[in-house]
Amino acid sequence: MKTALEQLRRGLSFDFKLQKQPVAGLVVLIFLLYLIGILSGDPNRPRMVYYFSEMGMFPLVIMMTLVMFQRELGGGGMEMIATYPVSLHLIALRKWLLALGYASVLNVGWMLVYLAKFGEIKTLMYPWSGGEGVKVSTGIPALMLQNLPAFMLLSSLTLAGMLIFRKTYGGLVSGFSIWVLDTISRGDLLKGFTLYAEFLPVDGTFVANRLVLLAGAGGLLGFSLWLIGKRDRWIVEEEE
Repeated sequence: MKTALEQLRRGLSFDFKLQKQPVAGLVVLIFLLYLIGILSGDPNRPRMVYYFSEMGMFPLVIMMTLVMFQRELGGGGMEMIATYPVSLHLIALRKWLLALGYASVLNVGWMLVYLAKFGEIKTLMYPWSGGEGVKVSTGIPALMLQNLPAFMLLSSLTLAGMLIFRKTYGGLVSGFSIWVLDTISRGDLLKGFTLYAEFLPVDGTFVANRLVLLAGAGGLLGFSLWLIGKRDRWIVEEEE
């Protein structure tokens, strides 16, 4: 137990040193541009909320997942870590959760600034009990919950891509490909499986859409935890 807690403490100490990850600086820069976009808006014509809550946050979720695994997969650290008597499954799960946690902090950040600027967050919201979406004034927790399944899917997809290719670019390609295709098609490509609540088709069901995203996220995460646990995939490269 003591050993496990010590390993967790050491792991978290590295995970919190985001300033050492180059991509983290890019995430901060993009986030600051979002805030500038909000603050420079006309108070009488509020910015479209989904530009930030979905279109803007989706790439940040992908990038934060990359940030959390950049040291291991970008710097060749997995070859060494795989030889240690540590749980690779728990390392991956911890980093995946932290990526979502950091993304959630950014999510709350822009919403607080938006509220300060425009006084309310008014966007398309769907009831979890079923029914059509209605554009209403909503709170931070409700909007976060509505978008969480899409965040989880993108993070899991990015992680799976990185582990399959054993390189960070694998996650970038897999995560950004889905985001770009879904964005430029405005949901027409994925239709009822779109990441965007804003683009959900008229005949689509919000609850079914979110459940599919959650199932996809869970499946990809489970696959990733299984794949990262195959130590021979990481150690062989060092021996070559």
